[in-house]
Amino acid sequence: MVAAPSDAVADSIQAPETPEAGAAPHCSAIAVRPARARARPQAARQGSEDGDQDLGAPAATGGTDGQAAARRRQPLAFSTLDLPTRQQFEAWHESSAGTVDVTPTADPAAGFPAERELWALGPMALMTMRAPAARLSRSAAAARRSSLDHWMISIARRGERRIRTDESCLTIPAGVATISPLNEVFESERSDIDWLCLYLPRDLVPEIATALSASRGSPLDSSMGRVLSAFLVQLAAEVPYLGETEQARVVESTRAIIAASISPSAEAMAAAQAQLELVQLSRVKVIIRQHLRSAILTAERLSRLAGVSRSQLYRLFEHQGGVARYIQSERLRAACRALAAPEGGRDISAIAEDVGFFDPSAFSRAFRREFGVSPREFRAAALAGQAVVLRRGATKPAATDLADFLGRL
Repeated sequence: MVAAPSDAVADSIQAPETPEAGAAPHCSAIAVRPARARARPQAARQGSEDGDQDLGAPAATGGTDGQAAARRRQPLAFSTLDLPTRQQFEAWHESSAGTVDVTPTADPAAGFPAERELWALGPMALMTMRAPAARLSRSAAAARRSSLDHWMISIARRGERRIRTDESCLTIPAGVATISPLNEVFESERSDIDWLCLYLPRDLVPEIATALSASRGSPLDSSMGRVLSAFLVQLAAEVPYLGETEQARVVESTRAIIAASISPSAEAMAAAQAQLELVQLSRVKVIIRQHLRSAILTAERLSRLAGVSRSQLYRLFEHQGGVARYIQSERLRAACRALAAPEGGRDISAIAEDVGFFDPSAFSRAFRREFGVSPREFRAAALAGQAVVLRRGATKPAATDLADFLGRL
């Protein structure tokens, strides 16, 4: 089971959103219409004479109250309600430190009564939260430090959120779900809120990763989007009482409903696919650098290490001259850095082996073909402090050098 996100996840909101309170947005506000009113089931209204109990209250499960309590699972919970008023915001802020920065819109000395519950649900996690109005943000540095790379589907059961883009400002009312990743920079603002979030690891839904990316930051205000919202509200009511067998069925149902609820435009899908491929390409390049010394760093092995198909791998490196070509270029660039190291003294063949060339003659030929000078000439010039102009692709492979020629494909 994937580890549940940290407590700090509870305050994450879609990126990017509204500026600080009082600042006039540079774009016109677009109000997203709320979800259609629905009659709440009788069980959800019990205990409240006027029927104002929050949506998502546990439905009646049959049997005595003691039996229901006995089978209720326990969440990872955090609350400031029992703390002195002046300590509430500091405690909440510290619980979120490192992932999201929280700034109250009111005087924090007046109190910050907030609480959240985080439930493990197979490989997913479901969070409910009640908190006062606040502004939230995640800096680029915080995003880099965080190990969270989940999708977040969120919905306010009470309260609203404001989301700003370059083109518009959106007010997302209660009942409308939105999607956002947890590894992006963002700024946002929310009212006093009762919030529900579902967290999904990226590898749980690879088949809809492009659609999720294309839909991020946009309200799911379609008919199926409202079905998803209603499903999540009811799931929050039932999750404390789900057994392990039921959890497995719920996970599969949730994946299916999410997939059916997302229908971004063709343009958004194309843009998302391009962005995902850039991220994927960067990740594969890191893997290549980590395995340069391997003599068997082939396209087949790299596809296994990166978790992508060979056809995907070839497509990612199409504009890099091909997979094999890129790997060899990275090896040669690493060799250049080692040859130019001020301490020097290392045998050139040893440097070649460190970057994956185990035949000194093949290394020398590849280096000269790539840069126009031999490794020994390059090292001598670098250690003498002379500027070395490396000519990429200085010479063409001889037509008779079949192995080198094929290696460049």
